[in-house]
Amino acid sequence: MNILPTFIELPSAPMQEIYCTIQQLAASGIPFFITGETGVGKEGIARYIHENGPRQDKPFAAVNCGRFTAELLQSELFGHEEGAFTGASHQREGAFERANGGTLFLDEVAEMSLEAQKMLLRVLDTGTFTRLGGNENLTADFYIISATNKNIGEAVLAAEFRPDLYYRLMGVMLDIPVLRERQDDIDPLVEVFIREFNSEYGKSITGISPNALTRLKQAAWPGNIRQLRVTVQTAVALATTPLLEIKDFPYNFFTPPVSAMPDGQLNPRKDTPDTQDSTPTLISQLRALPTETQHEIIQAISAHLPNLSEKETCCTENMNLRQILHQLARTRIEKYSTLVEAASSLGIDTRTLKIYARPDEDEAGDPVENFDFF
Repeated sequence: MNILPTFIELPSAPMQEIYCTIQQLAASGIPFFITGETGVGKEGIARYIHENGPRQDKPFAAVNCGRFTAELLQSELFGHEEGAFTGASHQREGAFERANGGTLFLDEVAEMSLEAQKMLLRVLDTGTFTRLGGNENLTADFYIISATNKNIGEAVLAAEFRPDLYYRLMGVMLDIPVLRERQDDIDPLVEVFIREFNSEYGKSITGISPNALTRLKQAAWPGNIRQLRVTVQTAVALATTPLLEIKDFPYNFFTPPVSAMPDGQLNPRKDTPDTQDSTPTLISQLRALPTETQHEIIQAISAHLPNLSEKETCCTENMNLRQILHQLARTRIEKYSTLVEAASSLGIDTRTLKIYARPDEDEAGDPVENFDFF
């Protein structure tokens, strides 16, 4: 489900950088892979990519892979013939057919079973498929955009996600920042939601009081834009004055269930199951591999991309893991015009890129202890 009723270009610097990258690359045909916490608006970004690409006048089909069992997901993607399974009372087109000529957006792609991943890869490679229970060979021509709120690199290392599909989908990576890190976006989002729920509830709310807006900007929003939307919906339903006031909002909206730091302040980086304690596991798995294999993984991040420089593909035999990451980060920052492009070219987010690029290891400790490898 798209969280926003209509597209709105958000004003924060991180989002403006993302829009710029999309405008530069949407027409290239390179697949986009979107990451970010739940509720940050990944489907809205996918639609923006579609609308800035050459297939903008063609269909856009979205499938949330996490909402279906393995069998039902195959039916959702491939479609089915009448009688293909219990309950299949009529023929049904799948997402591949609905997206034909346009764009297919696969949200929560990391939730797909290995068998479904194998079938998807075959469709992407051959451009053909058959409905469940059928034998007619159908053509699939669509541009693919994928998204997840999980650490996809860790899923690959854990053999939960096929590496061949990973490299097929991983073109340009966009990491959508959490809402608490882009307060400039809260004001326009609130305006959009007030208009939406004014219409739904027959209200005439004209805006939000400065005090209430300040409280919204101070909240941690673990549910991101989705949580903000429900919060504003509740306030509009309860409001009895033209402006939304603090009293109109759920009493606990500013005290979400996130972890706290020792001093009692909210910790914005360790508040979701997706990030908590996942990176140390990944790094320990990586370091447990033979040195040669570590080098191969590092090289693979770079080698699947075109137009590599000699500097980037130099021998890494005498370099440790931290030095290799540092070199790759620095050369990509020099090569690309924005941090988003540089990070996307390595399959990491901008936060990770900045840490890898730090010149002094002692400045912040070993970066791979604190940030995602992929």
